[in-house]
Amino acid sequence: MENSKARFRELFGKDPDRIYFSPGRVNLIGEHIDYNGGHVLPFAVSLGITGLVSFNEGNEIQVASSDFKDEIIRFTTDDLKKTDDFSMYIKGVLYILKEDYNVKPDNGFSLFLTSNLPKSPGLASSASLEMLISRIMNDKLSLGLSDTELAVVSKNAENRYVGVNCGIMDQFAVAMGKQDNCILLDTNTLKYEYVPLYTPGARLVIINTNKPRNLIESKYNERRMECDEALKLLKGETLCRNDVEDISELVEILKKRARHAITEEIRVNDACAALKERDMEKLGKLLKESHRSLRYDYEVTGKELDVIADALNSSSLCYGARMTGAGFGGCLVALMKAVDDSALKLLMEDVNAVYNKETGLNLSYYTLTPADGTRRII
Repeated sequence: MENSKARFRELFGKDPDRIYFSPGRVNLIGEHIDYNGGHVLPFAVSLGITGLVSFNEGNEIQVASSDFKDEIIRFTTDDLKKTDDFSMYIKGVLYILKEDYNVKPDNGFSLFLTSNLPKSPGLASSASLEMLISRIMNDKLSLGLSDTELAVVSKNAENRYVGVNCGIMDQFAVAMGKQDNCILLDTNTLKYEYVPLYTPGARLVIINTNKPRNLIESKYNERRMECDEALKLLKGETLCRNDVEDISELVEILKKRARHAITEEIRVNDACAALKERDMEKLGKLLKESHRSLRYDYEVTGKELDVIADALNSSSLCYGARMTGAGFGGCLVALMKAVDDSALKLLMEDVNAVYNKETGLNLSYYTLTPADGTRRII
């Protein structure tokens, strides 16, 4: 923190007024159904983005990030033109506040970002940054918006400004995270409950494929459109609330997409029961089934994720592993047996040897715990 404060002074010639932290998130299970009205089971993590901010007299906004060589990006509160850099997530939040709430910052600000999130997609870094800005603006402008409302602001920024037609899971998990708990969220109603993430005899590990990904350029929006098309041909308000028997008349591609959404909803509810029963074998089996559905019915995994999942799911040390996040690269979540760090390291070295041979890439891994949501720390 002291290094970050010193760097802030070097960049902007003054001290920060406030410091905020916004976590990443892991979705234990319930993938690609947050925009289909299903239940999801994410949790905020202890890694995330720290934002040091001070407010200016004029309307200029200056933003720098340690991830991008501290280059200062400049724009004004009146000029929110979209650019192809990380500032689009900041501008997106300001755009939504202006459009939906008719408010904008009275003054510009200087912002320095540092992150200890892995440098690869899958842990909701964009949602983390959007929630960070939403929280800063909510405090500075005394908007009085709730955490749930800030999550909606951040989601709308992703949808209507950035151009990714995501659901609300990422932003909600980042906003509402609670230490030692995951969140059972009904994405159709935004009703939620905290479920203790207690895994006796097991440990959660995140594996990073280190494969770059851009959701704007991926088939993410295409999957969303396919689900919307399937829903038009079925009954009910949400795709997840249908039965597998209902989809028999759909064309094959829509049948596969709908089957994933419907069966993933069932798996989420079963996973909650497994957690409450402390049944790690059952939970691991559900993780394996989820990845299989994402691989063959939803087709969002890809070689990199599948090679790692296959290697882990064939190991006696792993209850189950699946991709987490949007897919097309990114990360996996694995429920490992409670081996010590040296045994885990040996296993990951073996998995990486297979992975490198198949893809030419090297994985990295992390052990994470559920953490609190976006907050001001100073």
